[in-house]
Amino acid sequence: MTTKKQRRSGDARQRIVDAILATPSSSRTLSKKTDTRRFLQQYFANVPFEDLEGRSEEIMARIALDHLEFGAVRRHGQPLLRIYNANEKEHGYVSPFTFVEMVNDDMPFLVDSVAAAINRRNFAVHITVHPIIAVRRDNKGKITGIAAPGSTKARSESFIRFAITRETDHKELKALEREISKVLSDVRVAVRDWGAMREKMRESSDLLEFGPKGADPLIRSESQALLNWMADDHFTFLGYREYKLVKRGRKSLLTPVRGTALGVLSHNEGKAKAIELTPEMERVKRARDWLILTKANSRSTVHRSAFLDYVGIKLYDKNGKAVGERRFIGLLTSIAYSESPMNIPLLRHKVSQVFERAEVREKGHRGKALLHIIETYPREELFQSSVSDLTRTTVGILNLQDRQRVRLFLRRDPFNRFYSCLVFVPREKYTTAVRRKIEALLTDAFNGVSVDSAVQISESALARVHIIVRTPDGSEARVNIDRVEKRLAEVVVTWSDRLRAELLAVFGTDEGESLHKQYGTVFPAGYQEDTSPKSACGDIRTIDQMLRNDMPRSVDLYDAEQLEPGEMRFIVYSLDAPIALSDALPILERMGAAVHTEHPYELKLKTGQSFWIQDFHLRHESGNCVDVDLVSDRFEECFMAVHSGDAENDGLNRLIVSAGLDWREVALLRCYAKHTLQLGLPFSQSYMEDVLVAHSDLARDMVRQF
Repeated sequence: MTTKKQRRSGDARQRIVDAILATPSSSRTLSKKTDTRRFLQQYFANVPFEDLEGRSEEIMARIALDHLEFGAVRRHGQPLLRIYNANEKEHGYVSPFTFVEMVNDDMPFLVDSVAAAINRRNFAVHITVHPIIAVRRDNKGKITGIAAPGSTKARSESFIRFAITRETDHKELKALEREISKVLSDVRVAVRDWGAMREKMRESSDLLEFGPKGADPLIRSESQALLNWMADDHFTFLGYREYKLVKRGRKSLLTPVRGTALGVLSHNEGKAKAIELTPEMERVKRARDWLILTKANSRSTVHRSAFLDYVGIKLYDKNGKAVGERRFIGLLTSIAYSESPMNIPLLRHKVSQVFERAEVREKGHRGKALLHIIETYPREELFQSSVSDLTRTTVGILNLQDRQRVRLFLRRDPFNRFYSCLVFVPREKYTTAVRRKIEALLTDAFNGVSVDSAVQISESALARVHIIVRTPDGSEARVNIDRVEKRLAEVVVTWSDRLRAELLAVFGTDEGESLHKQYGTVFPAGYQEDTSPKSACGDIRTIDQMLRNDMPRSVDLYDAEQLEPGEMRFIVYSLDAPIALSDALPILERMGAAVHTEHPYELKLKTGQSFWIQDFHLRHESGNCVDVDLVSDRFEECFMAVHSGDAENDGLNRLIVSAGLDWREVALLRCYAKHTLQLGLPFSQSYMEDVLVAHSDLARDMVRQF
């Protein structure tokens, strides 16, 4: 149902297109104004409103007609490509973007394949214009007119224009041009040979008549059905080649059969070399089945930038001896990913084998849970995993039963090219940062060279991260799964988790759990970065006592690790609002402590109140080590007394640290000093303060004596 907003947007868009058509535009290619108007209509027919809004209609018409001039002469099968930065002199306008323009035969995969190539070169696509124009050309490929869409007397051609991140480096633009040219070539041969490759797969189904000795006839029929299923729009065919298996001395070689390559594999038809079977390939050859389902080493340049799916069909003679292979590369289609495994040949057989080995009834509660796991299992893993691997992993996931723990399930590629890792972590602990740490850990553990990941977050208590770690050819890492799993658990343990453990250790189980529920999630990220969970326990004790006793402010002088002589740390705890620096700094400085840094943290309590922790880094004026345990109580009491107005803020407060006096004893000396001033002796108070601090032992003895 169309909304009013959509109708208004559609009307506004049509007004812009009408304005473009009304511009006094002319074309060197098209002599008839009706053809020019028809071209502009088709060019802007599907451009989104937001890409038209706010732009000059005259410039947009000029851009479209300039694109037409670029494609004025083109023979069938010839792609045209240019990359440029617009300038006022040549194009009549300037732009913050670099433009990629193409004219090609209309065919599938052009836009998404080229967009993927642009992204691979680390450019962002900002605007995409992709009209299909009904073009008439003469025998030399020159445009003679524009027909109505769908006309049988015209050829549909693809005019593509990307606005990408601006780039002025000529080398970068040339590299991008080479990349796109290769992609256009790959798309062309893949589309050209698609039908032939599809027939090759249907034909291959009949070649499964002969097989290895002892092979299960059901595997044969399921494999044949799977090939037909793939040919039925469940597989995007991109390349094909046939191989013969030959013996040369002790070596077994897969030699390419000349003239059989199709699609993207036809590019290097004359350069294809024989492949010597590795020990891993020998094991695959000896397996009593027909199909090799795995991933290729390279990414697709067509359709989407994913690693290519590899479908190998092993060929046998009448005696059950392997004699060759038919190899397909491509991509499973979106339909293949969405269809139930119970409806997919070979997969449905695997699923029944899993239930049989796990001794689980499909209609029971446990069976339904296992089936759900299989239905949501990474589809490529279902195709590539053996029954034993699939049983081990799916039953392991079933036994997790949403328990809040970290678990790793591992499958090694039969050819030792990658490890497939399924990592389960508690959902509330999953973040992008956690995923990156997991990727780095697994890459290090398996000596990986690259990594790809996909995340599934559902209603389950566990998030699933599927990570493919690619390894150097032929390498095999020795991995202790239990040790890796423990390292993964450490990655996902949060600061709050460690705080909980510390609270339980310090306060006991009951009180620790209660405090964690109340304060475990109130600390901001900056505080967690700067403060250990062990130190946070002391802050929580103070905060809890203040709230219980309705105290608006409290302070704490403390020692910390890695402090230089004379350095101290001082915290001010405040409910609702922090203490103003203009209030705190004069008090601390007149107590002989210079403030070097201050780190404020705002906590949002579960009551909705704000609570502030201000951590001051102090340095005592003496530069000597301060016995913080000895002076902390007196220092804190003096600060609070001055702040509340019960004590004066002057230099005599330095005696708190230097003479070991409390604020009331300092008040006594202050009284003496003021009395001396009243007697008219020629000493200022600041002079007397300095003398008393310089002779702090005498000041302390005087207080003790009188």
